[in-house]
Amino acid sequence: MSFKSHIDGKNADVRIYPDRIEWHMARGVSKGKVTAGIMTGGLSMLATGVKNGKAGSQMIPMKSVTGVTTKRDGMRNTVVTVTSPSSAIGFRVSHAEAEQMRNLLNSLILA
Repeated sequence: MSFKSHIDGKNADVRIYPDRIEWHMARGVSKGKVTAGIMTGGLSMLATGVKNGKAGSQMIPMKSVTGVTTKRDGMRNTVVTVTSPSSAIGFRVSHAEAEQMRNLLNSLILA
């Protein structure tokens, strides 16, 4: 299964494999830098660039997942929280994707 999600307020590409969950966050455009660029006539963007540095990827082995919970987050989204001994990661997805994700993760955890 693969989908887009918000993780810590940032868009990420998420993939669920039988043995792991992986996500990658690309460098995005910083709203603060765009605002500063507009206010300074573009000079600050020339000096610092437009993209933020919060890119990266992470992976959780399926054998480390200890739980999956869901919580509605507004009219259209649900946060699916995947818990492991070292962390809890919230994936913000549509209600339909949340149901699919929860079912898939529960079946992989119990397998």
